[in-house]
Amino acid sequence: MDEISAHFRKGVELFNRGDFFEAHEEMEDAMNLIGDDASDRDAGDWEFFLGLLRAAVAHHQIGERNLPGAILHLRAALKFLAAYPDRHRGLKLRELRAALTAQLARLEASEPPLSAPRIEMAATASADDKL
Repeated sequence: MDEISAHFRKGVELFNRGDFFEAHEEMEDAMNLIGDDASDRDAGDWEFFLGLLRAAVAHHQIGERNLPGAILHLRAALKFLAAYPDRHRGLKLRELRAALTAQLARLEASEPPLSAPRIEMAATASADDKL
């Protein structure tokens, strides 16, 4: 596993444990590596990692009771993740986008936040997935 993928996997693991600040740090490390060595395979994933980073920050903000900040970061996360296919790097992105959209709708309606979503990996990667 390359170093970028290692940070991505660790970030997903931390996000799913509720360690959102640490998940954000791992995604940032993956982004920084892309900046250092922008291979064709990874160069297009900078915004993907930024979307995951912003999703982590949004849920950290929810934990801090900064709901306006969470709304800002959820909107950004959805914007950055919108261009990617439903399965990307083995991640169930369609389901994550749906969960982030539901969370955003609740916060914008001044309703209590939902539990943080889990970032799920597809059981098997298809030929269209970038791993």
